Formats: sequence, C-alpha cells, structure tokens
Amino acid sequence: MAPAAALASPGAAFRLQGIRKSPLEATLSRRRLLSLLIASASLALATAPLPGLRRPLVVAVGSELARAMGELEPLFERRHGDIDLDWTVQGSQDMVNRAREEGPERPRVLIPANRDLLKELGGELQTPGGPPPFLQPPVPVARTLLVAVVWPERAKWLFPDGRFSWPQLRRAAAAGQWGALGAPASWGSFDLRSADPMRSNSGQLTLALWCRGQNGTDCAAALRRAVYRPARSTDILLQEFISGGPNEGDLALVYEASALARRNEASRQRPGGYVLLVPNPTIETVLAAAVLRGQSLGRADDGERFVAFLLSQEGQGVLKRLGFRGADGGGGSPAARGVKRLPPPSPGEREELLRLWQQAG
Repeated sequence: MAPAAALASPGAAFRLQGIRKSPLEATLSRRRLLSLLIASASLALATAPLPGLRRPLVVAVGSELARAMGELEPLFERRHGDIDLDWTVQGSQDMVNRAREEGPERPRVLIPANRDLLKELGGELQTPGGPPPFLQPPVPVARTLLVAVVWPERAKWLFPDGRFSWPQLRRAAAAGQWGALGAPASWGSFDLRSADPMRSNSGQLTLALWCRGQNGTDCAAALRRAVYRPARSTDILLQEFISGGPNEGDLALVYEASALARRNEASRQRPGGYVLLVPNPTIETVLAAAVLRGQSLGRADDGERFVAFLLSQEGQGVLKRLGFRGADGGGGSPAARGVKRLPPPSPGEREELLRLWQQAG
C-alpha cells in the first residue's frame, strides 16, 4: 500500500515526474542553459571596454594629491570605463615649467598646489588673437594651509606655550645646536625641513612667511642655511621626516592635508607621532585644475570629465577625508580655527623671493 499511497501524493507525483524526465527534455534544458550563459558572456564582453581600446588621459598633480589620486583613480575609471587614467606626481613649479612646451607626452590636465601658477602659465601661453590655452579658466578643487609638524619633545623646547612662533623658530635656526638653546646636547644640530622653493609651492610659501617683515636678502640667506636638505616635493619631504625621525629633522613645514593624511603613519613608526601646529598667520593655497588645449596626452573632453568628477560629491568626499579642505573651504584641522589666512605671494613677490633664494645659494 505504501507505493500506491506515494503515487497518490501530488508531491510524490511531481518528484517522480522530475526523475523520469525524458533524455530529449534534459538535452533541451542543457542547451537552453548553455545559450543563456553564452548570451550573458557576450553581453559582458560587449559592454566592458577592451584594454587596448581604452583612451589614455594623463593628469599631472602635486605630491600633496598623490594619496588622494590612489583612491580617486579606480572610482573615476569605474564610472568611465573607456578612459585609462594615468597620473604623474610633479612639484608644482616643475609642473608649470614643463607644461610650457606642447608635445605628445604633455599632461592634458594640470593640478598644481597653487592656482596662481596656472594663471601665470595661462598668461605666458596666450598668443595674440589665439584661443585661451585652457578650455575653461582654472577651477578650484581643494584648499589647504601651510602648517608645521614637529616631534613632541622638540615642540616642548621650541614652543613651551604650545603655539607656533616664527621668532622662536628663527632663534633656534640661528643657534644651530640644541645645546645652545638649553636642550639636551645629545640632540645635536637643529634641523629644519622644507621643500625646495625652486621646485615646490610649499617651499615658496615657507620662504614667504619666513621673510614676512624681514630684510629680504638676510632672511633668505638665513633660511637657506637653516634648511636641512630641501626636498623636491612636499610629500617626499614628509615621508623622509617620518621615516628618519628626529635624526632627519626636528620640524618640517608642509601642507595641512599632507600632515593629516600621514598622521597615523607617523604614530605607527614613532610612538606619539608628531604635533601639528599652525602658524598665525599662515597662507592658504588653492589647488585648481585646468585642461590644456593643444597637443597633450588625452582627449580634452576626457579631461573635463575628470575635473567634473573631482568636483562631484564623491570626489570632494575623498579629498576631505584625506585632509583637504573642500573647494568651498570646509574641513581641515580644528587647530586652524581662528588663524589668519594670507593669500600666496603675487607673481612679482614670488619672483623676487626666488631671486633672493638663488642669490643666497
């Protein structure tokens, strides 16, 4: 009776019907499945860009943007799968110097740390009666400030009240040795770190603030004597400062964004990390993006797509998370609240400061 009862059950009948599927039905099912798989694969291949057919777009950025670009690149390419974004790090002054000559390797998009460098470059590249050298005027994408990072035990001796002071920094640089300041003689020489003003915007801002209210010739020579191994870019400077510790530098003048982005790295390598202090006044620099006309590597409209992505909510979110102030000025370290912000030196002032720096060398 059990087999008969089982056959009377609808579920059992269904199971037996499934078991007894004919060879022809099974073959047709396998063919349908295979057809679906082939169709799905064909659709995927049709919609995915072929590696060899992706259009290259080269973007030049200052070193302060290197960490952010590492995150922005895959996000941008995910939304623009037909574009192969290639970015290169250059000192801001180096960047505009190289961009003066058209060529197949010239980056299509420039993002130096100071928009005034782009304005100056645009004026130099403009020809009488010709089109503007940029597709659109330079667009601000982020902001940052010049700040100081210093190892905690050094900060206590340099700035006992916890506030940055240019006169106290100049006094330490003039003394040359920590022992002359009353600090442990075992600390050796006082080593100030800064980027090279001839190659980096942060070095130019440092020179401008150091010489503010001072005799130009004397102050440029004093800073040149004080700076231990000027670095070619801000981020390289900060990497060396962290990896070398107090033996490679006591205080470094860098961008706020770089200092915030590498703060955890410094804490992992050096117990307690570094102290971030903001000069008052300091200088705020605006990072701007410009898409070049003429011969460059990458299509102009692709360059505009990348600039639009930087200004999008997603792009601005990445920049702010990595320490930058947004294009609107929001974000950054609470330590900068209430600090007076000066504009960068004008082209004429910058040219004079660089002349004094070279003369001091």
